[in-house]
Amino acid sequence: MDWSNFLESIGAWINIFIEWYLVQPLYGQILVLIGVIALLALVITFVYYIIKGIAYLVYYIIKGIYYLLKGIGYGFFKLFEGFYFLVSGKSKSSKQKNFQTSIQDNSANDYQVIIEFCSECGRKFSEKMKMNLEKIGMAFCVNCGKEFRLNYALKPLTLSH
Repeated sequence: MDWSNFLESIGAWINIFIEWYLVQPLYGQILVLIGVIALLALVITFVYYIIKGIAYLVYYIIKGIYYLLKGIGYGFFKLFEGFYFLVSGKSKSSKQKNFQTSIQDNSANDYQVIIEFCSECGRKFSEKMKMNLEKIGMAFCVNCGKEFRLNYALKPLTLSH
């Protein structure tokens, strides 16, 4: 297609529209102007959301590829780390802290409870809650309602020969 013919045809259509527009009464011209502005706003909004959608699509594809490669790399790292400890004979250092239960055994049937704080909300136990734990082995946190139960450990069974 020849560009000069294309531009001439666009110019002819614009001239036809201008002639039609000038023939219209004043309220018709105002309504056409409002319609053109609304159509222009609609096109701009549509183009904006298409560009935004494409940008989100590209962003989440790149983010997904990043997490995929990160996971594969972490898997290889753990594989080689395990292979290293297997070949070298070294044991893996434990990073976990040893938490001990907060129940002390005073005698065979008497237990003293040392629980001080709720594990759910972090507030300190009331004296009534501590007494309930000691007496019936169960209490509810007065702040968040979490239930606490004591699991009394049985004496280990010994096998006699």
